[in-house]
Amino acid sequence: MTIVNQLKLYIPKFLTQKKTNILFFVLVLLFSAFFVAVYQPLGLLNPPPLLTSLHHRLYSIILVLIGLAVFSISRRVLFLVQQRVSISLGGYFLWVGVEFIMLVASLSFIAWNLNEDSSVTYPLIAERTAISIIGLLAMPYIVSVLVFLLQQKRLEIASLTSQLDQTTVGTPVVGREDVLQFYDKGGKLVLATKCSNVLYIEAADNYTVIHFLSSEKEDTLVLHNSLKNIAETFSSQGMVRCHRGYLVNLANVKYMRKEKDGLVLEIAHCDRLIPVSKTYAHDVVQQFAN
Repeated sequence: MTIVNQLKLYIPKFLTQKKTNILFFVLVLLFSAFFVAVYQPLGLLNPPPLLTSLHHRLYSIILVLIGLAVFSISRRVLFLVQQRVSISLGGYFLWVGVEFIMLVASLSFIAWNLNEDSSVTYPLIAERTAISIIGLLAMPYIVSVLVFLLQQKRLEIASLTSQLDQTTVGTPVVGREDVLQFYDKGGKLVLATKCSNVLYIEAADNYTVIHFLSSEKEDTLVLHNSLKNIAETFSSQGMVRCHRGYLVNLANVKYMRKEKDGLVLEIAHCDRLIPVSKTYAHDVVQQFAN
C-alpha cells in the first residue's frame, strides 16, 4: 500500500474512543510527573533567582495541566466531528499537528511571560517547549499504537477461532446466511462475523472500512477489497448500496429521513448519518419499506 493510499484510509474509532484517551492521559500524567520531578521547568530558561525549587515544580504542574486541558478539548471536538463525518488518516495526522502547534504556542506564551531575562526570545522558548512536548507525548503515542495493533490481532484470531469452532461441530461457515465472511483480494479470510454485527461499510479507494460491533461496541477493520465486490457478494444478506461510498446493513438502520441535501440513514449503535444518493434512493426506500 502506498503512502498516499494509507493517508486516504479512515481512522479507526479506537483512536478517538473514551478508553483510548483515558489510557493516553494516564501515560502523559506518569511521564509528566517524572518530568516535573527531575527536569528543569518546561520552557523556562534562566529562571529568576527568587523562583524556588518548589515554585519550579508548581510552575511545571500548572503548564502540564494547561496542556492536558488543551488536549482534552481537542480530542472531545475530534470525537464529535468523527460522529458526523469520516476522518482520513491524513486528516488525523493534520489534526494532531495542529494540536501540537496549539500546545507549543500556548505553553510557550506562558513561559515567555514568566521569564524576566529580556535576552530570552519567544522562538527560543518555543523551540525548547516543542522538544519537551515531543519527549512527553512520544511514548504515550507509541503505547497507543501498540495497543491498537494488539487489538487488531486479537480480533483476527477471535474471528478465525470462531470459524474453526463452527466448522468443527459440522456447521460450515460458508453455508450460513447469518455469517458474513470478508476476504481480501488475495483470498485471505480477514473477518467472519454475524450479519447483525455489521453496521455499515465505506469505501477508501481500493480498500474498504468495515464498521461492526465487537463486544457491543463499534469497531473498524480496513480490508483490501473494493466496495463493489463486497456489495455484490452480500447483496442477498441485507447489505444495501446507498451511495457510491457506502454500503449499509438495513437491519441496523434506526430510521431514514429527508434533509435539505437528500435522504440520510441513521445507523444504530454509532448514531452515524449515512447519505443516500439519488442513484440508489429508489432501491433503498423500497428495501427499507419491506
